[in-house]
Amino acid sequence: MVPIGDIANDLGDVGTSLVTTLYTIVHAQQSGVYFDGRNEPAGVPSLWASYFESDIEMVDFFIKDRSNETGSLDHKILTDSIAVGGNDYRIITTLSARQAFAGMVLLGTPENSYLFLKEISSNGNCQTVDVIFPAIPIFLYLNPELIKFLLEPLYEHQEAGKYPNSYAIHDLGAHYPQFIGHSKGDDEGMPLEECGNMIIMTLSYAQRMNDTNYLRAHYPILKQWVGYLVDEALIPADQLSTDDFQGTLANQTNLALKGIIAIEAMSVISHLIGHEYDRQKFTNIAHNYISKWEELAVIDGDKPHTNLAYGNNTSYGLLYNLYGDRLLGLNLVPQRIYDIQSNFYPTIIQPFGAQLDSRNLATKYVS
Repeated sequence: MVPIGDIANDLGDVGTSLVTTLYTIVHAQQSGVYFDGRNEPAGVPSLWASYFESDIEMVDFFIKDRSNETGSLDHKILTDSIAVGGNDYRIITTLSARQAFAGMVLLGTPENSYLFLKEISSNGNCQTVDVIFPAIPIFLYLNPELIKFLLEPLYEHQEAGKYPNSYAIHDLGAHYPQFIGHSKGDDEGMPLEECGNMIIMTLSYAQRMNDTNYLRAHYPILKQWVGYLVDEALIPADQLSTDDFQGTLANQTNLALKGIIAIEAMSVISHLIGHEYDRQKFTNIAHNYISKWEELAVIDGDKPHTNLAYGNNTSYGLLYNLYGDRLLGLNLVPQRIYDIQSNFYPTIIQPFGAQLDSRNLATKYVS
């Protein structure tokens, strides 16, 4: 059953002057989620409980802080967005900033903090890796430390040996707020996608926060995941990408690119913590793979572009996984790829933007 209530406020006589009222809806929990981490499954306390004696005290602070901070944050996002992409871009970012945070909750203690995520507009999946990944830009922009809080539950669960597969987990549970993982390894299968996402996100956090200790702490499992990518990234098997609504597909050009970029990212991780043999090994593999990928992916002709899947020369798709190359400053992907895609997209533009790929008119990213 869904609780139903109403709120009323007597505004008195309203004349020509503006009269406003503010309602605050609070969802206050002492324990926010049930999490199976490095220890036994248990409830995780709300982070606010470490700072306030009661929920009333917390709400009072929130209302005052909202008045002080919301306007300045909105102004920062607005002005920065206009400077980069104009007024249309401002509309997108001011709305998406709220959406990015709406499905998240800060839990734990000051010494061990987590940012837990529930999918929105989909199902009960929680801490979904390929949902966290497209939200990363807002955290890099506002507070990169939040990326660590998002990734930590995923690392804790898998490093405790509670996920049986050698590749990265897709999510930490199908029924929010139970973050109990998938002990049978029966999560939605996106092995290449999630291995690439975890490596790229981990390096992006470490670069922004200069946190090489975080890389050292998780190096064994990162090396496990990159081993999967070395075996599987260049010629992807029939599997899902984050665009799971499109179904499985073998030889996905964009998916392969993410895996190859993640291998190069792993070479940077290795270098940052002094594993020079691994650095050389992984960068050699990544450069070898990107050359082969270009041969398999590019369709030459009057309008050169990359295909959706190797060998399908009537196909195309948004190559949004180029993002990782630029985000991390890798410069792995040849400039030619950026140029041909930039020239090609306007030729397939639809009234409301470019379609995701040639299978249908659906879209998802504007990259």
